[in-house]
Amino acid sequence: MIITIGRQHGSGGHDIARALAGELGISCFDKEIVDEAVQLSKLCREVVESFDEKRVAAFITGEPHYFGPQGIFALNMQAATAQFDAIRSLAEKGDAVFVGRCADYVLRGRDDLLRVFIMGGLPDRIKTVMERYSLGEEQARKLIREVDKDRASFYRYYTDQLWGEAGNYDLCLDSGRIGVPGAVQVIVSCLRARGLI
Repeated sequence: MIITIGRQHGSGGHDIARALAGELGISCFDKEIVDEAVQLSKLCREVVESFDEKRVAAFITGEPHYFGPQGIFALNMQAATAQFDAIRSLAEKGDAVFVGRCADYVLRGRDDLLRVFIMGGLPDRIKTVMERYSLGEEQARKLIREVDKDRASFYRYYTDQLWGEAGNYDLCLDSGRIGVPGAVQVIVSCLRARGLI
């Protein structure tokens, strides 16, 4: 049983993933994917973290850098490939929940896969981000826009699909309407209906 969680920033996707893994008694991998990628690739943590779900174009057309545009692009590809290899490796070890990083695409074709996307109304997400990071409303709005843009660009570049488009997932949930416990219940019900638990 593999569950992938794509999520809008501030939608509670991380919290839902952790709560779901706890409910099912299985592993949850979010930033742990970075840890595994560092071990498998021998890239330094700073490199993998700096390219984690970031816009590819930002590293091609951005400010001049020590490595130059081509070097930055190559590092981005290496970091992403390391994360995708880490996702595959972790999925082979047993039941798990994966957060972001194109895991739904990387693990496509598995019969035991449930692909979930968590969204939320902008006011709810702004409130969550304000509380989580102690930001003002405009700062929270800007951060949400930037993070979502990064995630959408990363996803599109590596999958050639649209991030958050319902057709790319088995289940899309509005966490603002049902909350973390409600989202967990719906996902568990879907797993039962699919015969995965």
